[in-house]
Amino acid sequence: MKQIARRRFVSAARLSYTLAALLSLSSGWSPALSAQTPPVGTPPADTARSAQLGAAANIPVDPLRGNPATMSSLGSQARTMQDGFERNHRTGLRFYNGGADAFCEVQLGRICYWNNNGDVPPPAERNDAKIEREQLLDLLAQAQAADSKDDWVNGMRVRYAIESEQRDVAIGAARACKGAPWWCQALEGLALHNANQHKEATAAFTRALASMSVAQQCTWTDLTWWFDPAMHAAYSATPCANRSAQNVRVLRLAQPLWMIPSNDIQNELYARRTMSRIHSLARIPYDLQWGDDLLESQMRYGWPTAWSVQNGGVADPRPPSVIGHEPTPSYDFMPVPSAIATPLSATPGDWNPRRQKARMRYAPRYATGFGALPNQFARFLRGDTTIVAGGYRLMRELEMGRAPYTAALTLDAFDGREPLQAKRDSAQANGALLLPISTPMLASLEVLAPAGKRAARARTVIKPLPAGTRLSEYLLLQRGDVSATPMLERNALQAYGSNEIEGGTSIGIYWEMYRPVSPGQPLQVALRATRVGAGFFQKLGSSIGLSKSVTPVAIKYNDNGRPDGGPGRSLNINFPQVPAGDYRFTLIVSGAGITDSTTQVIRVKGGK
Repeated sequence: MKQIARRRFVSAARLSYTLAALLSLSSGWSPALSAQTPPVGTPPADTARSAQLGAAANIPVDPLRGNPATMSSLGSQARTMQDGFERNHRTGLRFYNGGADAFCEVQLGRICYWNNNGDVPPPAERNDAKIEREQLLDLLAQAQAADSKDDWVNGMRVRYAIESEQRDVAIGAARACKGAPWWCQALEGLALHNANQHKEATAAFTRALASMSVAQQCTWTDLTWWFDPAMHAAYSATPCANRSAQNVRVLRLAQPLWMIPSNDIQNELYARRTMSRIHSLARIPYDLQWGDDLLESQMRYGWPTAWSVQNGGVADPRPPSVIGHEPTPSYDFMPVPSAIATPLSATPGDWNPRRQKARMRYAPRYATGFGALPNQFARFLRGDTTIVAGGYRLMRELEMGRAPYTAALTLDAFDGREPLQAKRDSAQANGALLLPISTPMLASLEVLAPAGKRAARARTVIKPLPAGTRLSEYLLLQRGDVSATPMLERNALQAYGSNEIEGGTSIGIYWEMYRPVSPGQPLQVALRATRVGAGFFQKLGSSIGLSKSVTPVAIKYNDNGRPDGGPGRSLNINFPQVPAGDYRFTLIVSGAGITDSTTQVIRVKGGK
């Protein structure tokens, strides 16, 4: 059962509320309408009479609604049946028992939106509503077969196939469309995106955009509603034709997983445009005239996939409110403005998927959960090139489910070059992936669990090691490599994958040295773990050997070099039971008057 993150309240009756309540929904009130969406209300029973009145009043006719004079009899029947279905659907909505502590997070005209990830799911839809939807779908299929150029029928058949979770029917309906080219291609993109066919959806939406007028392209690609308000003025001042590069960068940064072959969040943007356009053509359970508030709410937070009603209690004189429930869990994938401006200065904290009062939220269909991936990055030299090792570890708290997993490390310089990617299918619960870099790049380390429908990622900027580096960073391992010739490529497969360890466990460490070493000229190697924030008396006790809680690890030995002269080194380290907390773990290599060191902070969990 899908959980629900967000609800939007509107009145179920056309009554005037008090100033503190929702705006009046009386039949005489007309909301501000979108410039992109022609003014439409709930479809009248007599569509032909409506068209005549509209023509007499010089009101523009929406071409997607069809011409009553030329539509097929089945098309006319489908319009009447759709109107009746939605009336019955709204009347029979079940009451929702969740959201008792909810508050209005964002007010959008008549719509009150709030995020409620983790709340109880909506009530199950009535069986008779499911049956009636199937009957409507049957009539829409007949109407489409009778006239595949009827764009209203084409859109409604895709809509209700998606609502009934018939993905193949939705794709087939979109491909049977022979109406306006841009509309048919947008419907195909919507259906393919809903089916997680990312590359095919991108191709369909690309064709749709190419078939649109310049003005419509500008509207469909506008990202204003997803931006922080601080960015609105500069973005609006930029001519639409000059926004393309910025849009590409923004949507790339917002893409949930770079391992996905096409940008699904860009597809989601266009899918929301398409579904909103469908909703603008006919009655929806809110039973409101379509307007900018409905459009903005669906563009920012997606369209509802379930419906219910709720009242304010016995003392509330208002009629029950209709609630639209979007899929959950959903996340804010937009980075902060500074990361958008300069991606190669971004920090991991620039993405906060659980941000409060988010400008947008998105629930990827391929992952019903999205978490922060425990990770460790380490850098090694190969001539003039730096090799990045991106280690990951699937902790129990991530609830990733059973293997297999798909792991990927992607590096993007945001300079026009193709990103680099290392991908491992049937990956284990921990390991490391390797990629070369020669310039600073933004790294995205990701794991997807197809069976569990869970995903996790970590993003950070990686820079090459300086020229002349003599000591690499170190990579933690599940166990040390006891062979005489430790190698990065071999040890990456058994990387520990995180800087968090359990006290009282044994871990391995791998590093490389890039300086001469031999039995005649050995190097001195020291490893030391020191507790961060230790007090004076703790340090004093450690210095005279009374306690290991401050410096639980202290190893020294002479390195006489490998027989083959290779740079790789590895040790196994027993990390004793110590108090939980952060420990500065330092590797020091010295000799011939030169000392090099590398340090990382290790977090010990549990402990004494």
